[in-house]
Amino acid sequence: MPLQDWEYRREIALPFILKLVDGTELSCDDILRLLPGRRLVCRASQDGQPVLVKLFLSRDGQQEAREDAAAIRAMMAAEISTPGLRLETRVKDKAYPVLLFDFIPEAVSFRQRWTESGESLRGQLLEDLLQLVAKQHEAGLWQRDFHLNNFILDAEDRLYAIDGGDFIVGDHPLSEKSAIANLGVLFGHLPYQVLRERPQLLAGYFRQRGQARSDALELRISRAADAFRHRRARRISRKSFRNCSEFMTRKHGGLRICQRRDFPPGALDSWVQATALAPEEDELILKPGNSQTVWVSVIGGREVVIKRYNLKTRLHALRRILTRSRASKSWENAHRLRAYHIATPEPLAMIEERRFGLRRRAWLISAKARGVGAKRYVPEHSDDLTLKRLASVVRAFGDNGLVHGDMKATNFMMTGESVEVIDLDSMFRPLTSPVLRARVARDHRRFLQNWEGDLKARFARLLKRGIG
Repeated sequence: MPLQDWEYRREIALPFILKLVDGTELSCDDILRLLPGRRLVCRASQDGQPVLVKLFLSRDGQQEAREDAAAIRAMMAAEISTPGLRLETRVKDKAYPVLLFDFIPEAVSFRQRWTESGESLRGQLLEDLLQLVAKQHEAGLWQRDFHLNNFILDAEDRLYAIDGGDFIVGDHPLSEKSAIANLGVLFGHLPYQVLRERPQLLAGYFRQRGQARSDALELRISRAADAFRHRRARRISRKSFRNCSEFMTRKHGGLRICQRRDFPPGALDSWVQATALAPEEDELILKPGNSQTVWVSVIGGREVVIKRYNLKTRLHALRRILTRSRASKSWENAHRLRAYHIATPEPLAMIEERRFGLRRRAWLISAKARGVGAKRYVPEHSDDLTLKRLASVVRAFGDNGLVHGDMKATNFMMTGESVEVIDLDSMFRPLTSPVLRARVARDHRRFLQNWEGDLKARFARLLKRGIG
């Protein structure tokens, strides 16, 4: 039989009909997750009723489907909330396994609900999640690659575990060592301060498992979370330089381009051709420096900020050939910050000019930052909450083992709701504690130099606990 779009393509025409071996026809109306040639998850209609369909397309699809179904059955047997498994079957005239589940309407991922919620609701969400995870651990279930999108909430905030393929099914409750590792990954997906400032969150987990909480256990979980955060940051940053579901890399003339897939490549290429990668006469220049030129432009109808890293002299050009571009470092660091929940304008593309394979100029294209620089914003909004919001972002670098390297007030863009950090080409993670302490202290001293009098004293008090 000829291949269908859904078997291998990223772009799939909807709706499409999926015929099962028993003659049932499903109308797949909405794609929820797609890994081309590997797995497809969609919302479908069966006799007018919504169902969730998981289709396994890879060579290992039979085993993946068996493992997924086994984990879901184990959760159902342990009375752990999960969408019910309706049917294990396969596609007619093809070997692709299919799992049909109850469809949860208006469901959102735990990650999305967490992001959108205030502090009080976040605490309740975490308590519910930890109780569900405790039940999984007692049932001998744990996730290979724990992530917060493997849990969903319905319209009434009831929590469900999904994606059985990510679970290992054991025949006895999880050991302390394995539980600590798994909880470390859970908290590693959340900001550093969540567990440090709310150690009581783990009380419900220990109660559910009939264990006594201890400071030593919580410290081990916290350290495991820190280690996972660093691994995740490294994984995200590496992905940004290769082709995957989120990013693409390509060549265009003498340029090497890394970009987000959802940033239209056609629009970017048209902009490159029309502007020759230089500011046009009517565009706003933010920084007309020798080493960098920064301006606001529009690509594909979207307002963006372009930062061009210039070649000042022949010697500078020679050095640039032999080292990584600053645009590349900024691109990598902006993606690393996602793992640490430190906000920065979304990086959209990174372009390097190559001649005979050698680097020359480079460009970083980002979403336009929200708000204005802290140097302007803070004197006009000097209430305690504003200062705490900014100081918490400054502290977050050191708390997560990072050094920004240039904490000028203009590198923090502020609104009433957000603080975004820019200029990341000097950011790095020291490998030893003494170097980290020294460089974080230097970051904080540089930050305090932005302020005078009462503002400086108030910021110093807020930062004090973050030094050393």
